[in-house]
Amino acid sequence: MTLKLYLDNPEIGSGFDAVKASLPGADQADLNQLRGDAMTQFLDCGIPGPKVEEWKYTSLNFLAKENYAPALRNDDQDEIKSLFQRAYMENIAGPVVVFINGYINRELSSYPDEKGLSFTVLSENTEAFRAALETKEGASALNNLNRALATDGYHIDISAGTHLKQPLQIIHIATSATDMRSLRTRTNIMAGANCKAEIIETFIGAEGERYWGHMISDVKLDEDADVTIYQFQLQGKQAIHMMELHASVSDRATFTHTSLQLGAEISRTELINSFTGEYAQINLRGAYLGRVKQSHDIFTRINHDMPNCQSDQLYRGVLDEGGKSAFQGKVVVARDAQKTNADQSNKNLLLSRKAEANSKPELLIYADDVKCSHGATVGELDADQLFYLRSRGMDEVAAKGLLVAAFVSEVFDNIADETLRTSFREKTGDWLSHEVTA
Repeated sequence: MTLKLYLDNPEIGSGFDAVKASLPGADQADLNQLRGDAMTQFLDCGIPGPKVEEWKYTSLNFLAKENYAPALRNDDQDEIKSLFQRAYMENIAGPVVVFINGYINRELSSYPDEKGLSFTVLSENTEAFRAALETKEGASALNNLNRALATDGYHIDISAGTHLKQPLQIIHIATSATDMRSLRTRTNIMAGANCKAEIIETFIGAEGERYWGHMISDVKLDEDADVTIYQFQLQGKQAIHMMELHASVSDRATFTHTSLQLGAEISRTELINSFTGEYAQINLRGAYLGRVKQSHDIFTRINHDMPNCQSDQLYRGVLDEGGKSAFQGKVVVARDAQKTNADQSNKNLLLSRKAEANSKPELLIYADDVKCSHGATVGELDADQLFYLRSRGMDEVAAKGLLVAAFVSEVFDNIADETLRTSFREKTGDWLSHEVTA
């Protein structure tokens, strides 16, 4: 029997029965079976409650009362165009794929066609959709809920030796038709040996609606592969945003994930990473900025199961009045993972005494020849630095903005592409342009 650390909402099951016939692939018996099995697994477990350690900083109690049916397609072209323009990086050359309310939009999308790259939209390929919905051993309750109700997503297969010439932009848009609805997508990325790729993913949505965006990603890197994923979270002010990514990294491969969290009322980013080969590297970097009832939760786990591997985590948070954050970073070094090098750093800057930052770095080390470190700080702006800038003629808001920008910029300094690096800084600047509290 499952230990009752979880919350029940029976209406989720009845809601699934009401909509399953309208989900993509409903005419395929095997897809229906996979969805039904996933829903059963979710209902057997339930919604993570406050006693589940990984969710101690983000309460999901509201999900025991609220229900989010799958979002509907929307063709409000004016709204779609406005949101697309805010998300699209026109200075980044390359293809762009757009999902609106959890469904592919062919009119705004230009599928990549580089040699050595296979790109598939799940709703357009039954076999790929079936693979995405296959049961995953040890899948979380919310992962199973996503499998049951996913409406679309994409599969990327990069052949061995392929170096993509241009980044791939993926844009997820939530329109005003999503109030009290869910947007659930799935992603599979298969990177062959000695390949290299960059993916830029942006999540953006309407400001006035309460919707639940939920994405699950599985990334697999073969030997010597190099994959970088950049993510911008710009969801609406009342949105719930959840992203769960699982990455396995083989011999001498490098996986990098860089994120910026700015939107949503509640956001949760889970990064579960495992080394499956030696001399590999995982880099996780991110910044989160919140105010006025916003809650950002970053949860990472890196499984050092192989020797001679390196991981680096660098996260910076800025919280203004009413903002809350949590960083939970766990590194597990197995007994045979000798010569492991693992660094973890989380620093938080509070702009108000009415903000809250939680930091919980963890190291579980079962090997003896390792180099591991972690650090976590929570502090305020330096009064002397602020005074110095004010004495040079800057007003208080501008002075605070400059100091905060310098604090956050460390996260983006390693981005080689100047245009992309500038985009991260500009989006941070947009947040800082709003007046900060004393």
